[in-house]
Amino acid sequence: MKKPEIDWIIHCCRNSVVCDECCDVENGFVENACNAHTHGMDRYNHPDFQLVLALPDEEICRILSTFGLWVQQGRRFSSGELVSGIYEDCDVKLETFIETGRKLFRVVIPDKNNVFPDDGNCMYPYTLQTVPTDLLWSKDCVLS
Repeated sequence: MKKPEIDWIIHCCRNSVVCDECCDVENGFVENACNAHTHGMDRYNHPDFQLVLALPDEEICRILSTFGLWVQQGRRFSSGELVSGIYEDCDVKLETFIETGRKLFRVVIPDKNNVFPDDGNCMYPYTLQTVPTDLLWSKDCVLS
């Protein structure tokens, strides 16, 4: 079987990362937040994907690459959909968000009690997943 070609990219913007272009160090994100997202799902007529929890880079890439491979294989997703197959013990939810002016699907992960941020009583930092992208990049952001 032919190995699938990864023909999209993943950008992971997070604190303490050095920019490849300007060499500045990123430090503007709210603690435990990032903006990791794909570019290239449009070639499959599908929205890109985003994660905003500051998980380890390998985990972010695994999750976003899995969604990319599923789309490449013809699978289509919709906002509000619960998706199994990312984790063994829980589903993740896809929600529509705006990232630099484009609509994409944010992958929302439940907390350790399998509570999603919009279900109430969700633990921090999982609650960050409901915050608009532009508000995650602000040291002055006040989150309740």
